[in-house]
Amino acid sequence: MEKVIVVCEAGITTSLLVKKLNDLAQEKGQEVDIQSKSLEEGLDYIKEHNVDVVLLGPQIHHIAKKYEASTDAKVAKITVEDYNTMNVYSIFEQVSEA
Repeated sequence: MEKVIVVCEAGITTSLLVKKLNDLAQEKGQEVDIQSKSLEEGLDYIKEHNVDVVLLGPQIHHIAKKYEASTDAKVAKITVEDYNTMNVYSIFEQVSEA
C-alpha cells in the first residue's frame, strides 16, 4: 500500500482534500493511505514512518528542501490552482507518478 501525506501549515485545510483523494483512490481501486499533517507534524511523521509521497500545500512550498532532506519519498508541490479548486484528479496524478 502506498503511503501519502498532504502537508499544510496547520493540517486543517487539507482534511477535505484528503477525504476526496482517498475517495478517488478507492474509486480507482488503488490501495493508497493518504493522511493530512501539519508542517511540524509532517516532519516528525516522515522520520518515524515509511512514506512514498509528500504533497505540500501552496502555503509551504518554501519548506520543500527541508522535507527533501528528511526523506527518500517523492516531495511534490500542489499548485495553487489545484489546491484552491480541490482538483483531486490532477493532484492524484502527482501521487501516481511517484
